[in-house]
Amino acid sequence: MDRLLRAAGRCALAFLLVLGIVAVLPRSVRDSVPDAVIGGAVILLVAVLSGRRLAGRSR
Repeated sequence: MDRLLRAAGRCALAFLLVLGIVAVLPRSVRDSVPDAVIGGAVILLVAVLSGRRLAGRSR
């Protein structure tokens, strides 16, 4: 159950992060680029950064 709550929390955090980044973009960029492309790019960036962080940790 703990893992499920953590996964749900991470999904919620990613969702809010995407919304925040989309809100910061200029209006012309938001209108010209589809929302799915922007959201996918943000999620991919977060995944790469977290993967690098986890790979750097020693066990």
